Amino acid sequence: MIKKAKLDSYRMMNLWVDEVPDDCKGGKEDIACIYKANKNITWFSGILCLELKLAPRDASNYAMLSFKFTENSSGNFKILYKQSKEDNIVMSDIAAPGDIVHNGIVKNYYNALAQLFDELSAQNIFPSGILEILGGRHGLIGSSDFAVTTVARILINLFGEGEKLKESYLETIILEGCKRKIK
Repeated sequence: MIKKAKLDSYRMMNLWVDEVPDDCKGGKEDIACIYKANKNITWFSGILCLELKLAPRDASNYAMLSFKFTENSSGNFKILYKQSKEDNIVMSDIAAPGDIVHNGIVKNYYNALAQLFDELSAQNIFPSGILEILGGRHGLIGSSDFAVTTVARILINLFGEGEKLKESYLETIILEGCKRKIK
C-alpha cells in the first residue's frame, strides 16, 4: 500500500506500508549494531518506507528511508544496514525542483543514523527484534544528516505505534515529526 499526502502548504510525503519501491532496495548486510531490548515495548512488524519533503527550503529538506522490523524474543535489538553499490539517479515527485535524487544512502548518512540509534538506546525504547535498513534515496542538494535522521525518527515513531498503526493517524505523526525542533 502507498499513501501519498500533502501534509501542509509545503510538506509532502509518500508512505509505503509492507512494500518498497524497486529503486529503494539495498544490497548485502554490511553493518550490524546490537542494543539491549525493552521487553515491555512492541513495534509494528513489517516494512515502512517514508519519502518526505520536510520544509520549504532548498537544502536539508528531503530524504527517503525504508525500514523493516521483525520481532523476536532474543532480548536484543539488532540493526542491519544494507548498503547498495548502486547510486543511480531516480525520479521523485516531492523532492525540490532541480535537485538530483539518487537511490542508496551515502556513508555519512549511515554514520548519522548510527549516532541517532546510539542516542535513542539510552531511552530504552527498542523492542526485541531485528530492524533492517533496506535502503533509501537522497538528494544531491536537498538532503542532509538532519533530513535523514528526521525521517528515521518519524519511522521509529510509526513502528512504535505497534498494531495501532492506523492510516487516518499517520499524517499527524509524520507532520509533528517534521516540526520537531533540534535538541
